[in-house]
Amino acid sequence: MNLIEKIQQAGVVGAGGAGFPMHVKVNAQAEYVIANGAECEPLLYKDKEVMRLKAPEVVKGVELVMKQVGATKGVIALKKKAKDAVHAFEQVLGDRKDIELFLMGTYYPAGDEFVLVYEVTSRVIPPGGIPLHVGCVVSNVETLVNAYLAESTGEPVTDKYLTIAGAVRRPMTVKVPVGIRLREVVDLAGGLTHPECAFLNGGAMMGKLTYDLEDIVTKSCGGYIAIPIGHYLEQKKSRPPKAYNKIGKSACDQCSYCTEFCPRYLIGHPIEPHRVMRTLGLTGSGWQIESDFALACVHCGVCGLFACPEDLDPHIISWSTRAEKIKEGAKPQDFNPRNGYKPHPMFQFRRLPLDRLVRRLGLAQWDVPAPYVETNYDPGRVTLPLKQHVGQPAQAVVKVGDRVRKGQPVAEMPGGQMGSTIHASITGRVTTVNGTIEIERQS
Repeated sequence: MNLIEKIQQAGVVGAGGAGFPMHVKVNAQAEYVIANGAECEPLLYKDKEVMRLKAPEVVKGVELVMKQVGATKGVIALKKKAKDAVHAFEQVLGDRKDIELFLMGTYYPAGDEFVLVYEVTSRVIPPGGIPLHVGCVVSNVETLVNAYLAESTGEPVTDKYLTIAGAVRRPMTVKVPVGIRLREVVDLAGGLTHPECAFLNGGAMMGKLTYDLEDIVTKSCGGYIAIPIGHYLEQKKSRPPKAYNKIGKSACDQCSYCTEFCPRYLIGHPIEPHRVMRTLGLTGSGWQIESDFALACVHCGVCGLFACPEDLDPHIISWSTRAEKIKEGAKPQDFNPRNGYKPHPMFQFRRLPLDRLVRRLGLAQWDVPAPYVETNYDPGRVTLPLKQHVGQPAQAVVKVGDRVRKGQPVAEMPGGQMGSTIHASITGRVTTVNGTIEIERQS
C-alpha cells in the first residue's frame, strides 16, 4: 500500500481548519513542500504545541510528502517567537539542507497559505488557485503528523489537538477524541470565568460564533475562544446581514483603509473592499462592475475587524457579494489581470502585528499561554458528523446496535467522490446513524 492509500484509509484531512482530504492534495508533483506552523489566529497555540512535542514526526511527515510529490525543497514555517518549537526542530534537522526552517514575524495572517507561499517562494498563487499552481504543497503541521502516523503505524485520525482559551479558568491545549462536545472541552479547562459566554470556533478572526455547548469537535477544529456575552466580538459577529448593509451604506466614506490593509490586495490580487462597499448603493451595471472586486475575498477579517476606522464590515459585505457572484456563475480567476500579479511595494510594511490585533479585538486580558496538558480524556459518548472535510459526506458503514472499536471505519466515501473516511474515536455501541454517527461507550 502506497502513501496515498495509507493516508486515505486513515482519514487524514487538513487539521488547520480547512479539512481538505490529504490523499487528494499529495497526488501531484511539486517543487516545494511547506509545513504550515505559522498559526496566526490570536490566542490559539495548538500548532505551536504540536511542533514542540512532535517535531520529529512533523519532519518525517515532510519527508514522506516530499518523496510522494517529487519535491526537492522542504520548508517548515513557524513564528520565530516560538523558541521552544524552533529549538526542537533545530535538534531534529541538524545540518541537513533539503528541509529548512522559515522563521516568521508575529503578524496576521501569516498562516494564510497564499501569503505563506509568497513569503517563502516569492510566487503569487492566482485567485481561485491552489499552491500547486505555483509548484507548492502546503500542509498544516498536525496534518503532517497524522500522515506520518498513517504511513508508519496505520493509525487513523481519531483524536484532535485543540486550544481552549479566553474566559476559561485554565487556558490549555489538549488532545481529545474527535466527536466530543464543547461542554467537555470547557470542563477540561476548569469551566468558565463568566456566567454566560459565546464561543469562537476556529479563532477570533475567521472562526464562527456559537452559543451551543453541544458543538462537536471535528477533525479540522483548531480551538475555541470563550468570550462573555456582550463582548465586542460577540456583538460584531452576531450582527444580522441587514444591519451590515444598512450601516455600511450610510457610514462608509471610501477612505480605502480596508483595501490598503487587505493581505490579498497586498500580494497583488484584484480585490478592493472599498469598491465593494460602493455596491451597497448601486444597482444594475454599477453593481456588476464594482462587485467583481469581491471575487478574491477569503474572509480573513482584516478589513472589518481591524482596518476600518468606522468599525464597518467590508469583510462581510465582500464575502456575501462574492457568494452572489459565484451563484451567477462567476469565478475568482475570471477577474485576473493580464499582466500577472504585482505585489504591493508596501507589502512588508503593512503586516498586521498580532499584539496590536489582540488589543483591537478586546482580547488582551486573555492573551496568555495555553500550554499542552495531558488529560487522557475518556468520554462516555461521541458524535461523529459524516462531513468533517471538504467534499461530499461520507456514507455510514455501520448501523444502530453495532459494536465498534476505536479506530474502526464507521463511514467511508463512495468510489470517485472526494471526502474522507471517518473512524470510531472510542470503543462502544452505535446508537444513532442519521447525518451523524453517535457511539456510546460500553462498560
